[in-house]
Amino acid sequence: MELHFERGRIRAIVPTTDHAVVIRNETSSYEFPGATVLPGFVDNHLHLMGLGQRLMMPSLHAATSPFECVEILRRAHEQHSMQWLRSMGWNQELWSPASMPDSHWLDDAFPDVPVVASRVDGHAFWVNAEASRRAGVPHRPVVVDTDMDPFWAAIPKPDAATITTYLETAAAHLSAFGITEIHDMDVAPHVVEVLRSLVESGRFPIRVQSFVSAQHDEWESAGLLPAAGEIQRTAGLKLFADGALGSRGAALLAPYTDEPSTSGSLLKTSTDIAAAARKAIDAGWWCLAVHAIGDAAVREVLDAYTIVRSWPDGQDLLLRIEHAQHMHASDVSRCAELGVFACVQPSHCTSDAAMAERRLGHDRLADAYRWRSLLDAGVRVAAGSDAPIESASVLAGLADFVQRPWQQQERLTMAEALEAYGRTAHASADVDYRRGTIALGFDADVVVLDRDPMTCPADELTQIRVLATFMAGQCRFLA
Repeated sequence: MELHFERGRIRAIVPTTDHAVVIRNETSSYEFPGATVLPGFVDNHLHLMGLGQRLMMPSLHAATSPFECVEILRRAHEQHSMQWLRSMGWNQELWSPASMPDSHWLDDAFPDVPVVASRVDGHAFWVNAEASRRAGVPHRPVVVDTDMDPFWAAIPKPDAATITTYLETAAAHLSAFGITEIHDMDVAPHVVEVLRSLVESGRFPIRVQSFVSAQHDEWESAGLLPAAGEIQRTAGLKLFADGALGSRGAALLAPYTDEPSTSGSLLKTSTDIAAAARKAIDAGWWCLAVHAIGDAAVREVLDAYTIVRSWPDGQDLLLRIEHAQHMHASDVSRCAELGVFACVQPSHCTSDAAMAERRLGHDRLADAYRWRSLLDAGVRVAAGSDAPIESASVLAGLADFVQRPWQQQERLTMAEALEAYGRTAHASADVDYRRGTIALGFDADVVVLDRDPMTCPADELTQIRVLATFMAGQCRFLA
């Protein structure tokens, strides 16, 4: 196939017989023998600045004990002395015993330096006493969800130059995975402003749909409103209905199997969410994305969305549930009836399997990480990675969709998986009318692969190489 790009759009599609992909734009010509060209991949749920921070901060993702975490932090602090020592990625499920960390390990190693380490899911902090002191709160070694707020307030904010570095680092990383567009979730208003300035250079390699923080009406306090742009678009608002399963903050309809004293907690009720939606519509926002992991939280969100859909001006609001990891069977059809997108992360299922079985127990596993049942009910399923929580590799996500070793009845076909990372992901930001298909007049956002995922053996999907990524008709990554 030969593609001609002009002014960021596909202007010609020429069939060829030599099994090569040829791409021509205004200034250059590229040839890839034996390759496959697909619409550029979309990651419809990640955290761009957080990914940049993960790539530049100490990573605890592979640590198999709290002692290893402390050693990683110690080495990082010796190499780069920091005002606050921050890191991310610890996961007690990889430790033996699998128990939450105690502060004394951090206190002994860092008596004077405030330390804040994010759990792998981003919904808990492991902190030392000095960090608690500076945050002005009684010391507890692990704080979850809203109890993290005083620490966020105390941590010095990065300046615009540092934010720019994080964003550029993350964007280059994503482009190498064949990603041409992302939905950046829970973005602070000041980061939106930095990103807007950054993309004006014309060098930013990915398109960004920004979903602005709304849990505490941050968008309103900053006076931020929706705005359209070719590369960056301030598209929607992001809320949280609950926390995460790993830290037992996800709100469940019944108690946790491995901790019967709790069912998690709701961070927003249906009344709260409906009120936020009303405010959003009145201000001109057209898309609302709500994080809901537990089945109680999913139900609360759907109750709110039922209210929204009852309003004359709520019919056209684009509604999303982010994660939708645990959904009661009776709510699957409601999701379809209300026209709600289920925005899932296939790699979470693979990473969480053992932990989820402990949290939920065998009898509730059929409700966990539904993909096939959602699609079969008519729900539009779109995909992302939740990077930096998981790898941003779309090829790994495709493999998780089709190979899923756990609860295999929920697997997707490769065609369905590609739709979730392509046209449906674009639809979840209402831009599928111009992206997600290689067709005349569509945006020239494509990825070139050395093999076709549709014919590649499932166990070799992660071995496929990204040869090039084109966004807006320009080559943004070349292997």
